[in-house]
Amino acid sequence: MKIYPKSHLADVLKSVAKIPKEFEGRISWESGALDRASFEILYNLNFKTPVEDYIKDGAVWHALNECARAKNFAAPFFIGKLRAYLEDLLSKEPRSFTAVMQINAEFAVRLPKKIASVGGSVEIQTSLPRACLKVISGLKEYERSRLNLQDGFVFAITKVASTNDRAALDIAYRRMKYALGVLNLAIRGYGVSKRFGFPNAPIGTLLSASPVFTVDAAGKLGNWQSENHYPTPWKRNFRVWQAQPTEAIATFAKHVASDLLRVDFPERLTQAVLLLQEGLETGHVEVALLKFWTGIEVLCAREDREPSERIVERASSIFDDYQHAAMRLNFIQEFRNKVVHRGEAGDHALLCAQYASLYLAALIRFFLWNVYKFRERDVILDFLSLPLDEQKLAGRISLSRKRLTALKRMTARAAASS
Repeated sequence: MKIYPKSHLADVLKSVAKIPKEFEGRISWESGALDRASFEILYNLNFKTPVEDYIKDGAVWHALNECARAKNFAAPFFIGKLRAYLEDLLSKEPRSFTAVMQINAEFAVRLPKKIASVGGSVEIQTSLPRACLKVISGLKEYERSRLNLQDGFVFAITKVASTNDRAALDIAYRRMKYALGVLNLAIRGYGVSKRFGFPNAPIGTLLSASPVFTVDAAGKLGNWQSENHYPTPWKRNFRVWQAQPTEAIATFAKHVASDLLRVDFPERLTQAVLLLQEGLETGHVEVALLKFWTGIEVLCAREDREPSERIVERASSIFDDYQHAAMRLNFIQEFRNKVVHRGEAGDHALLCAQYASLYLAALIRFFLWNVYKFRERDVILDFLSLPLDEQKLAGRISLSRKRLTALKRMTARAAASS
């Protein structure tokens, strides 16, 4: 576990040493001062070994308590306690968890029994496993209400292994939301929809109808659960009751999973699908718009900072009517800037979000299944960056051929002279 202190860590720890109070063998902290000190300590640490942020927080609080008990706030002592806590935590054997989430599809809706997802599969069932039912039935009323389980909806279930319930929830959330995103891609559950009378509601078809939560092998409910924006008051309007093409959906999901392994940017595609689903689920159209545009940038922007015009050029270039697509994407991007930089929202936010979901979904499909069988992201971006003016493109081709001829001559002369 590689942790390196910055130059001011010793000074910060020296000031932190004045905060804790000891009473009858117990250490107490003034919460406001502790929050400030924890932040300053985190700012003055470099974690060369990747560690989740919530684990860093817990490790810092643990190390500070150890320093207070020992009355030793020297930087080497603090780093030693921090490292020991992290190494012990990360070396624990993974435990098995069952993660659960409801989908707004009624029991009669035919969906695949299993969806291939990232890091595993997600099963869709009409009832909960017996162990989960036992745990839920033993909860107090307010605990059950937090789960927001809906009558008549199917369950998405997946098994994960992790050292703690928070990490298990993160894994399950990613796997389930990705699977739901793939389902929406398969049935085209995105795009322009009529939401008259529902000003704050999701714009997707298949949605999570409950938080994601976990149950461990010992029959204990996890301490963490995801947020959920399902519009329960309008449940009747936001449910899926029609039969779905089960075999086509399952085949689609398998193709996504297999082709994801063939590209050199699987993480970016996964993130784009997650952003699509998160945008479809949120009840705030401004947030949905930000999610969809970020997904477009994840796919179409290079690592270096680029003007938005370049992103629009690439994103629009896959469509037959690319000029109209560019106009829409520019309008969407400008509206997104108003939301981000000026806090302005208007009546066109919904329109922008709906069309942004269409463009993001089309780009995901192109990056996975373009007819040219491009598998490398740099090659795809180079292709999308080429001009769409025939004369300009012909000129580039001609110039490239001449350059290639010149290079061959140079290489031949160099070989002859040697």
